[in-house]
Amino acid sequence: MPHTILGSYRGKWFTASTPEQARLLSDSAALRHLTPFMGRTLGAGAAAHEAGVSVERMLYRVRQFVNTGLLEQVGQERRAGRPVKLYRAPGGVRIPFALTPFDDLSAQVARHGQPYDRLRARASGRRMHRLEQHARLIYRDDRQGEVHSETETLGPEVLAAHLSRDFMGVMWLDEQTAHKMSALMDEWRNLLGQDSSRREGAQPYLIQMVLLALDPDEPDELLGPPG
Repeated sequence: MPHTILGSYRGKWFTASTPEQARLLSDSAALRHLTPFMGRTLGAGAAAHEAGVSVERMLYRVRQFVNTGLLEQVGQERRAGRPVKLYRAPGGVRIPFALTPFDDLSAQVARHGQPYDRLRARASGRRMHRLEQHARLIYRDDRQGEVHSETETLGPEVLAAHLSRDFMGVMWLDEQTAHKMSALMDEWRNLLGQDSSRREGAQPYLIQMVLLALDPDEPDELLGPPG
């Protein structure tokens, strides 16, 4: 049973088994139409009202979900005229990343990281503004003749006086070094996980730890951030 963090679910999990299922479950617009049915039995009209969409649009999605196995007709509600078909979707769904389109995964990571990116930019800018000896360097390279712009590297004596650190970069590591870095990051996570709640005498810090293998055949992945 998957371990959840934000809430609890004790029902049976449904695991997406086809690329089409994974694509729909990764599509925020499609998921908006499926959500009212998750773990509940509803007609298309009630689901459309809850999702804030037209009944016609919901019916189109219902047919799509039924055809791909994400939604099941479980009965009918009698009423004057044509009976209302009732549908139900699993209350918990697992979407294997291996089935999810690559572009959708990249977009999800970017979307989830945006709040932290904004927070990092503000905190880093505030730190830079307070360091009088910190500066941006713009210069023409003596050898190549190109003009570069970069952040001046702080000396160890300046760094020692401040707890904040901010570094990102692409580095080439052998397998042994990568394993050491991975082990160190596990140690850091265990240390940080002991007590990260707000308490007296503690200062909030933004902590980002990333160790991801890049594709050497993708030039765009090897570009470091601007200085």
